[in-house]
This record gives sequence, structure tokens and C-alpha cells, in this order.
Amino acid sequence: MPIRTGLDERLGLVREDLKDYFEEAKQVYEDAITAFTKLDSEVYSEVKRVRKHAREVNWDLTNNLLLILALNQPLMKDLRVVAAYLRSVDTIERIVRHARDIARSDRSLDENAGELPEVIVQSVLGMHKSMNSLLDTMCTCLTENEDVPIEEVRSSWKNIRQEHRKAVDALSSLKSDSMGGKAARLDIVNIVSRVERSAYNLVRLASLWHHALHNENLILDSM
Repeated sequence: MPIRTGLDERLGLVREDLKDYFEEAKQVYEDAITAFTKLDSEVYSEVKRVRKHAREVNWDLTNNLLLILALNQPLMKDLRVVAAYLRSVDTIERIVRHARDIARSDRSLDENAGELPEVIVQSVLGMHKSMNSLLDTMCTCLTENEDVPIEEVRSSWKNIRQEHRKAVDALSSLKSDSMGGKAARLDIVNIVSRVERSAYNLVRLASLWHHALHNENLILDSM
């Protein structure tokens, strides 16, 4: 038999920690993207520090959720919610890792590129804006126990895919020497791909959260 005593309180504590975790990821990603637009290499050390802390939070939250599974033995909806929280912890840690990768490329670009093509900068900023919207949405859904705003998530993902295509097209047509040579070009490719993957992971998390609440499969990442 499931033991529900204390389950809601324990889940409430997890939600509070998740809210802080989301906020930390959002801030470090903002720092990494801002550094990209300014060709600023100084942010890398700070992002590495946040990445290390994010791994520690990941371990703590994962252990707390596993403890809930052991002590409360949740069934059905509660079990799906705990599983979604476990995925969210992994997703946020991965997003912080992506921010670390972007900051590392920022450092390299600062050394190799004099300036960046405006079309690339604007596409990355557009992707990041929509990804921020997804971060805020999923933070609210998971920490306030709210339904996924399906059309809003689909709209954000559509915008990200459109901006990603613009960036890829620009990378295909612009000469390497206009971006600081081959090494800088590869760094820009890394940044563009990391933002797209961060958003994709959030969209997949939205699908999982919808399933947790309603036991219904919903594919949000198809176009």
C-alpha cells in the first residue's frame, strides 16, 4: 500500500528547490548569451562555477526524489509526477551544461573573431528569447502544479525552429573569414546547436509533464 503521509510536504520542498534551480539555469544562460553577443570571454569562469553547483543540486534533488519513492511508494499520478520531477532535474542540469558549452565557445570567439555577422546574432537572440519563455513556462508548470499551455509551448518551439533555420542558412552562405575563420565558425555552430537543443529538452519535458498530470501522451516537438 502507498504511504501518503508526508508526501505532499516532501513534494512541496522539491518544488521550492526546483524553482531556485530553474532561476539559476535561466540566469547563467542569460550570461552566456550576453557574452556571445559582446564577444566577452570573462563569463566562462563564473559559468563553470555554476555548472559545478548545478551538478551538486542535481544530486541532492535526485536523492530527495528517490527517498520519496522509497518512503512513500507513490502510485499512478503521484508516481508520474515524481518521474517528471526526476526528468526536470536532469533537464535543468543539461541546460546549465549547454550554457557552459556556450561560454566556452564565447571564450574562443573572443580570441578568434573580430565581430559576428548580425544575422547570426539576431537568430541566436531570437532563439534564446523563446527558450527563456519555455523556461518560465515549465518552471511555473512544475512548481505551481499547473497544466502545460500547449499552444504557447508549440508557438515558442516553432519560433525557435524558424530562427535555427535562419542561423543554419546563414552559416551555409557566409564565408568563414567573415566569422573569424574555421575555428570561430565551429564555435558559432556549437552555440546555435546548443540553444536549439536546450529548447528541445524543455519541449520534451513539457510533454512529459502533461502525461504526468493527465496520463495522456502528447507530442509537442513535431513540426
